Amino acid sequence: MRNRQGWRNALGLSQIMATLLVVLPTIAFIITFILEYYTVMQADYKLKLIANLAADYVNSKEDTTDWSDLNTKFLDPINAKRLCPNGTTLSVKSSTNDQPKGQINTTVEYNYTNAVYITDKVLSTGMITYSYHDQNLSITLECK
Repeated sequence: MRNRQGWRNALGLSQIMATLLVVLPTIAFIITFILEYYTVMQADYKLKLIANLAADYVNSKEDTTDWSDLNTKFLDPINAKRLCPNGTTLSVKSSTNDQPKGQINTTVEYNYTNAVYITDKVLSTGMITYSYHDQNLSITLECK
């Protein structure tokens, strides 16, 4: 009589296949999701950097109704348009003087579309600063 105790404790082919059918897709999903989350966080970091640079630029302006020098004094020298995620272009979406006196509200938006799990989301970041010149402004920049 042979000892079959070792055979009973071993994994059979069906248990191995079931394990592979559960474990491998789970690992693939986790790795894909982590990589995608990392790219979203990189895009968010770039938006925060653009908002900080834009707040400094807007705060240095004495006349917040004139945006004719936006390309020559902000976008080109500081390379802010190069900071937009995935090669998108930075532009002014809206600009209003509806904030309380001395307050500048800067918002930067980006539509995140190129993903598997996190898609069609609008990433935005905002920064509220106090004006050096007692200006009031709400500006929204967009990477599109």
